[in-house]
Amino acid sequence: MGTLTAAQRRAVVESEPGTGRLAARPQVCAALVAAGVAVRHGRAGHHGFYLNREGLALRAELMRAAEQRTPEPQGPAEPTEPAAGGFVADDGSGAVPASPRRAAEVAAAWEGLLQIRSVLGAGAAEVPAPWERERAVHAVALALEAAGVPPARPDSPGYQVAPSQDPALPRITWTSPSQAPQALARIASLLPSSGWQPTLHRTRTATPYLLASPRRA
Repeated sequence: MGTLTAAQRRAVVESEPGTGRLAARPQVCAALVAAGVAVRHGRAGHHGFYLNREGLALRAELMRAAEQRTPEPQGPAEPTEPAAGGFVADDGSGAVPASPRRAAEVAAAWEGLLQIRSVLGAGAAEVPAPWERERAVHAVALALEAAGVPPARPDSPGYQVAPSQDPALPRITWTSPSQAPQALARIASLLPSSGWQPTLHRTRTATPYLLASPRRA
């Protein structure tokens, strides 16, 4: 890793924060593969280059070193959403508008996520990637969208995913109380195949909700 050129180190630092996907020139990406910090992955004609575990560790090291050389910002930084290619999962809060292309965008994002899991998990795509665990609300919302579960809308009931008291355990609710038991039961049956283990809970007023935790290998 110490023999990487400046261009190669820059490519590592500038990789996508959530996925580790590289956006550098093919020659730079190939050099990072040869250095053992990246892998080529994807279907025929749709290959991409991603940082592996060693590459993610190197990126963290390089970013820590850069932070030590950079003065602290004077104001708070803007929060960023995890995404592959700018995609934002719909958590049911109303922040993501409906779109005719939404289904195709969700399918592409989910396919990309499975590829990332496979890269980071030595071929296994059943367990959430590390970045999913760090941004669990986004990851669980994407899993629900990809499974065909509708997010909440002003004119129709659906799921809502929000942080719980434990940031690692997103809370899933259904906006129609009368439909909630059946809808949450369906969600609980779908999530395990998406890499998340749900548990059913109830509030003091007996309103049901789910907490989702990442499956273990």
